[in-house]
Amino acid sequence: MKRLHGTLVVALWLSATAAWGAAKDSDAPRKTGEQRNYPIDLYEEPTVEEVAPTGEWENLSEGLHCSWANRNEHYRRHRVPDLTETAATTISAWRGERANVEAVLFSKSDQGRLSVRMTPLKRNGKGMNWRCAKARFLNYVITDDGRGCGNHDFRLRPWLVPDVIDQNRPKEVHACETRPVWCIIEVPRDMAPGMYTCKMEVTNERGKVVKALELNVKVNAHRLPKREDRKFHLDLWQQPYSVSRYYGAERWSREHVEALRPYLKALGEAGQSVVTTILFYEPWGEQSHDKFSPMVQTTRKSDGTWQFDFSIFDKYVRLCAEYGIDRQINCYSMVTWDMKFRYFDEASGQDIDWPLTVGSDDYKSLWNDFLRAFRTHLEQRGWFEKTCIAMDERSETQMLAAYEIIKANGFKMALAGNYHASLNDKLYDYCVALAQGRKFTEAEREYRRANHLVTTVYTCCTESEPNIFSNSLPAEAAFLPIHIAANGLDGYLHWSWINWDEHPLTDTRFRKFGAGDTYCYYPGNRSSVRFERLVEGIHQFEKIQLLRQEKASDHEWLQALERLLEDCRNHAVAGTECAAKVDRLEQFLNAE
Repeated sequence: MKRLHGTLVVALWLSATAAWGAAKDSDAPRKTGEQRNYPIDLYEEPTVEEVAPTGEWENLSEGLHCSWANRNEHYRRHRVPDLTETAATTISAWRGERANVEAVLFSKSDQGRLSVRMTPLKRNGKGMNWRCAKARFLNYVITDDGRGCGNHDFRLRPWLVPDVIDQNRPKEVHACETRPVWCIIEVPRDMAPGMYTCKMEVTNERGKVVKALELNVKVNAHRLPKREDRKFHLDLWQQPYSVSRYYGAERWSREHVEALRPYLKALGEAGQSVVTTILFYEPWGEQSHDKFSPMVQTTRKSDGTWQFDFSIFDKYVRLCAEYGIDRQINCYSMVTWDMKFRYFDEASGQDIDWPLTVGSDDYKSLWNDFLRAFRTHLEQRGWFEKTCIAMDERSETQMLAAYEIIKANGFKMALAGNYHASLNDKLYDYCVALAQGRKFTEAEREYRRANHLVTTVYTCCTESEPNIFSNSLPAEAAFLPIHIAANGLDGYLHWSWINWDEHPLTDTRFRKFGAGDTYCYYPGNRSSVRFERLVEGIHQFEKIQLLRQEKASDHEWLQALERLLEDCRNHAVAGTECAAKVDRLEQFLNAE
């Protein structure tokens, strides 16, 4: 597979990897005076030095070079881009679609502080100015070739990947350096179909345009459905506590809520379907840098009865709903990874971690009391019908035992885990590993469709490719929703979206798992190439659903679509194969 490392010299930005790799997990913000000030708006990019082949930059002509580029490539920071310089390009997009295009700047001499911007879109050079495009520099971040589960191997050679879509800030373009630019065009739903033109302009510190690239945008007559009407089921698990720690805010304080808002807005705009809520302390053990506090305070009163405070749960559900994340609420977990359930004991004044076994008398007693109170609360809020009691990677035996309690209390049930035929008719939301998506028989898929059940797949550390690691090729993220459409499934889940550690803007490696597995969205409300490509793939999924209905009687078209989808049906696809598959399908779907 094509990868991004060159010859390393001696320098790494990071200090000893063992020191931060073993950093203590965060349970809450540090005490006053001990709290770390994490970079949010301004920060220095990391460096991993490499030496370009002799003469590579010397053979480049003088001045600033600026060209449209291939969004399927990771361009090395200290290498001359391998491309034919192009000053004009054309893309196609539906109304309501978010389209991506990439450019690169490079020079063998210092070019000073430059800025990038997109001009308004115009049709035939006149008419209304559509200010719907933006250009942002891509920042480089450290990754390596690590993929897989378990502890991360920090002996692997680090390299730089251009993944961080920076804020709207100027950038120094240094000698013998490549600087990618990511351009996003948010095509308005009410834009008339036709060909539009705009420019990506590069300006110097005086505001003078020093380079410009022409972009033609062919706007299709079709419209993507409004966000609330889309079919794709996106379930990126949220980690609100990484935000509170990173922003130095007390958990669920006003400052914490305000810090969360831009991230939830971005997630909602991407089409997120599910609110991730936590019922008991830390359902997942040691796999995140920040521990998950419960959103329900469970107290055992002195008389032995239970009391449940749902105020934080309510606050978070309502906050997510403000940004359109309100289709489903998944509540973790009745079957935690260590099978301990923390409650506050009124008699002793202490938190107690209560070890339980699924199906035991104590387990049944706790959960029957909890679910009865929870149901009453949800019904009062009008949320009961969209709430699932959710588990992650638990055994068939545990799931069946928990199901009996959940069923008796009238709740829906969700699982992200292995495929088991015995669970097919019991789970409202059944998400299996990418490699298991095709284990559902046609009869099982039809049963789930007919009963309006949600059937999805996930990637995590076990799937080498395609995936959304920081070292994944960009088209892998776009391929995933297309693969899901090809197999008649409903959506995609990833266990982490913003599970930041101590240095998320500079180094995507964590003490566990493959590089970048713990987040794909950066502090400072910075998106990433892999996140934007995932959204791109989701939009192709929506096009497939709409066009299948529209062209139901066009058998020739349907056969052509089926041939393209057949090429995307197998999950065992190398990252290097994804770009061609995605590009062919997108070209077909955008044709008029």
